[in-house]
Amino acid sequence: MIFGALVTVSLRAVATAVASARNIVVTTTALDTVDPEEPVTILAPVVAVLGAIGAVFKPGEELVDSYCFRWVRSLLPHAERVANDRGFYTTYTIRPEAEAVGVWHGSLDDLEATLREEGYHFGLLASHKELPDGRREVSSWVDVGGPVCSGLLGVLELQLRTWQTHVTVFERDDGDGYLVTAHHERAAYSALTAYWHLRGRDLHVEKGRRIVADQLAEESRFEPVE
Repeated sequence: MIFGALVTVSLRAVATAVASARNIVVTTTALDTVDPEEPVTILAPVVAVLGAIGAVFKPGEELVDSYCFRWVRSLLPHAERVANDRGFYTTYTIRPEAEAVGVWHGSLDDLEATLREEGYHFGLLASHKELPDGRREVSSWVDVGGPVCSGLLGVLELQLRTWQTHVTVFERDDGDGYLVTAHHERAAYSALTAYWHLRGRDLHVEKGRRIVADQLAEESRFEPVE
């Protein structure tokens, strides 16, 4: 309890300092939304930077692509009520008729390998997605516009990558292949846009679908939606 109180006080202090600075300098980014009375407005950019560090310094694909990490992500829906009480969310339902890009007729491993070749990395900072019939995602991938530098330069570069394409994969209802869905949105790894990402500001479904459809167009195992 004491630790939690200290964290809360520290976040409020940081938020107050940032809010005060905002009165002097307007950044025209999500940092302008920082409010000492709304901890989530300061938590979002902090988590974004931590996520960027994790994405750049991860000890190989074994960690973020492991079954253990995927299992941890599968627990996010169970934290939804707690998250809602604190002003954010961990899971939501998407409309397949809106976000569907096409069907992958092949293994999940092959699809993920293809996404990696296109510059995607496993979604560290992404809410868990579901379909209206209750099917949950089996894979989540993000492209921030190509590969980034290694080391601290990569973390800094991610702060300037303010848009991302997000691909979410589901098993088909008949078990034959995988449904690929996508949208384009504000980046989750940049402190400049993390809060906007959290609130769904500037979410572009059709643009994301076009990007992914073009990326997978040459794949014989991919069947685009009509």
